[in-house]
Amino acid sequence: MKQKVEAESPNFAKLPVRVVVELGGERLQAPIGESIRLSTVGEDGWPHEALLSVGEVLAVSAVELLVAVWPGSHTCRNLRCGGQLVLSLVVDGALINIRGKATLMAEHQTSLDLTAFRIHPEAVNEDRATYADIVSGVTFRLHDPEQTFARWREQILTLKRLAQQTTK
Repeated sequence: MKQKVEAESPNFAKLPVRVVVELGGERLQAPIGESIRLSTVGEDGWPHEALLSVGEVLAVSAVELLVAVWPGSHTCRNLRCGGQLVLSLVVDGALINIRGKATLMAEHQTSLDLTAFRIHPEAVNEDRATYADIVSGVTFRLHDPEQTFARWREQILTLKRLAQQTTK
């Protein structure tokens, strides 16, 4: 069953509270192993998929997300060119699809030289079955959890700093 989350304003759709909590940057170890799928449109018009973690996506509010991506990636190029995207993640037994458009926010961020984009959701759809819960999407196992958590903390702190700069 698809449920469309109503827009808070005529311009932006509102993220479910649980998504804002999961992507708020305070629970980097809690949803360990669950990927966030970022779908963009390539130059050839075909979909392109990238997998992000909770260390690369920050929900600044119910109507704003920031993402950090590799600067030389197809994903970065696609976000620069058209910006159309869908973020997909599993939360509380449902698949949440967030459609939006990205705008370049900052380059050369963190020790990894990441590029940051701002996303304002245009539509949020929640797919939930009445007979079953979705328990996971694509999952992963970290090779070096402590090193990864340190990197994620740095990336989320950078995204939070960028978010504060634009709200002043």
